[in-house]
Amino acid sequence: MDNFSGENYNIWKSTPWKKDQFKGLSPKEQLQHFCLVGHLAPNTHNTQPWRFEINLEEMEIMMFINIHFILPASDINGRQTVISSGCALKNIEVSSRYFGYKTEIKILNSSKEDFKPGIPDPELIALAKIKFISDTPDDSLEKNYLAIFNRQVTRAEYNEQTPIPIEILEKIESINNEKIEIHLVSDRWRRLTIGEFQGQADNFVINSKKFSHELGEWLLPNDTESFVGMPGVGFGLADDEAQRLHSGLKGETALRPEDGLKFSMGGKIGIEKSPTVCFLTSQEDTIESWLEAGKVMEEIFLQLTAEGIYCAVHAGIAEVTLINKLFSMSFLGTTSRIMTLFRMGYLKRDEDKKRPHSPRWPLSKVIINY
Repeated sequence: MDNFSGENYNIWKSTPWKKDQFKGLSPKEQLQHFCLVGHLAPNTHNTQPWRFEINLEEMEIMMFINIHFILPASDINGRQTVISSGCALKNIEVSSRYFGYKTEIKILNSSKEDFKPGIPDPELIALAKIKFISDTPDDSLEKNYLAIFNRQVTRAEYNEQTPIPIEILEKIESINNEKIEIHLVSDRWRRLTIGEFQGQADNFVINSKKFSHELGEWLLPNDTESFVGMPGVGFGLADDEAQRLHSGLKGETALRPEDGLKFSMGGKIGIEKSPTVCFLTSQEDTIESWLEAGKVMEEIFLQLTAEGIYCAVHAGIAEVTLINKLFSMSFLGTTSRIMTLFRMGYLKRDEDKKRPHSPRWPLSKVIINY
């Protein structure tokens, strides 16, 4: 797991700026850095759907969604793509405030129809404009800014016997967002129930040709040179397992029974053995609420990363509509929409700390006028 040093991983060699170094950058270089931290955000299937355009005269960044990177099977409304973009916005907000800029974010398109997959033209859909205004640097955000460069989704076994400190859970619960509700579940019996629902969702995915074929296109062999997608090592898969699952999900070869079982059971067991699971829900199902869900999720991820705590997203419950509705009503007792679900904890095995980040496009690929 130490040999992931190809060009498709180079962006993770980027280092954080110190404040005096940042002040010495030109305005264009500063905006490029804000694009960089946005680009390091978590995103569905590692599609990296965002594109940025720098407006130097106005000290602004325009964020677009590349419509070709919205997944037609698992993201039929574009919701997960927009949530991913909210994560990118949070990274930009944290970094800009740390370095002495406040941000004014304006949503440029609130039409959900425009973010559905399969619409060929135009390729880029304007999503938001971020304006940077000089302000007092916020030193309290240093740990979260540094966490941007270390954060990763780690789909490994967490130590169930080591709970998340109560002060960290309280800090998460205190995040103030009027559109997003935070639900933390640490009780073991409730986690077992969540695991059952996640197992059903993953089983649906593995047995649906549409879902499984799409997953196979994005779950890649470990030696991939692709700049997008998810190498199997991120799921704890050995080289032969990752290759078999990639080919088998796409229908090119037959899956071994144990391969499908390992995938469909992995999320269930991971949730059952994690000390805390988190849901984000919203009464609204709008572009704005999707972005806010992403911003809250990334704020939590950065807080956890800064404390040496790992997290893993489980999309099945959120993406499989029937499971989402059944779970919301029966478990949470709400008609709110589940925006995302993730688990958190300390890694049980030290070797899992060696898992690489997901590959990324170079910055020149995602900044339109680089």
